Amino acid sequence: MLSLRVGQSRQAASAHGGAIRTLATGIAVALAVSMSGCSAAGSATSGMSGKTVKMFTWVGNSDEKAQWTAYINGGKLVDPSLSVDFSGPAIGSYYTKLPTQLQGTDAPCIVTLQNGQLAPYVNALEPLDAYMKEKGVNVGDYDPSMMKQLSSGGHVYALPYDAEPMVVYYNKKLFAAAGVKAPALDWTTADFLAAAKKTTRNGVYGFAIGQGIGPVGNFLVANNENYVSNDGKADLSSPALEKRFQWLIDLARVYKVAQPLQASGGTFPDIDEFGASKAAMFINGTWDLVHEQGMIGAHNLGVAVIPSDNGHPQGSIAGTGYAMTKNCSDKKAAFAAIAAMTSSKAEQSVAKSRSQVPSRADSLGAWQSSVGPQAAAVVKLLTANGQVAATATNGNEINTLFTQYEVDGFSGKSTAAEVLKDVNAGLGH
Repeated sequence: MLSLRVGQSRQAASAHGGAIRTLATGIAVALAVSMSGCSAAGSATSGMSGKTVKMFTWVGNSDEKAQWTAYINGGKLVDPSLSVDFSGPAIGSYYTKLPTQLQGTDAPCIVTLQNGQLAPYVNALEPLDAYMKEKGVNVGDYDPSMMKQLSSGGHVYALPYDAEPMVVYYNKKLFAAAGVKAPALDWTTADFLAAAKKTTRNGVYGFAIGQGIGPVGNFLVANNENYVSNDGKADLSSPALEKRFQWLIDLARVYKVAQPLQASGGTFPDIDEFGASKAAMFINGTWDLVHEQGMIGAHNLGVAVIPSDNGHPQGSIAGTGYAMTKNCSDKKAAFAAIAAMTSSKAEQSVAKSRSQVPSRADSLGAWQSSVGPQAAAVVKLLTANGQVAATATNGNEINTLFTQYEVDGFSGKSTAAEVLKDVNAGLGH
């Protein structure tokens, strides 16, 4: 499963930055790949401003600023002297600009990386193992699926602050108006389709499909399927991948419960449609909870599992971690900041104020108490059965090509199998 989250929204990056969800923003693959063959340049860089640690991350709007401020303030509960200054572009261009930042003469000390995004930049990062040992930070403190994604070659390169499952968000008002019951925890694919059909009415679609290969991956993971081997090789001829992608196309073309995807230049039509109450359902991570509550009202926002054929879904876990650059001149200060911002006190503080699912098991109680029993039950089930599936080593390139060619499937020009062949050809295979 290609577990990429960048395409979550212009605003929905608000609560997390990330999505996992899909990388629908046309990442400059050549730049990212170049980082895998060299370390960051400029040994004189400091990444510090006095005693203040510089952090490069996504900062596209006021809510994202509030998110990073919340983690810094949470870290101050552990270390009152903590001082972190953050800057960066919107999430849509973050990964295109990150290689330049890492190779520049003033590289930051800390950068943020989502699951599936470590490999292109690992040679510019500092392994954290020795710092963790010195400070008494244990790998077992954090979600194992995230630690797997943020490690490479037996070394830890980033510590996660969240570990969040992908969920179906639904509009309770639209469900009620169509006479559809709230989704159960054993919601099936058939149940989902029935709900989508009933809520497609009065100019509203039952479901909004997101761009990129991520949405296909969400349904693969829910059904315990994959198209990527453990060593990162993607099989674009996978029958499961073709089946789930064709089903998404059919939602639009055959069942008419979703709007066909069109080339949109990196926008996020699914989030726009749902936020405008023009779609009854869409998929995103739990990091987007607060944003969606703001869009359609907390009382009106429902959270459900991503449906599976047998009603026993697997959770697709996504998250982000703080990594330290090799050129940071004060690595002890940088790691102290990372440790503080991923501490129990910090994660519990943010969980209560922003409803982000923490990466630490000892902080989950704070999150559950802040979101209510319905969302908590969904997340409890998905995290208990959660996984961050193997990510393709050339995942960014695959997703960019997929986003380019998928419109041919939704227009009827190509079948799912033909789109996947075009993507494979674009990879030079």
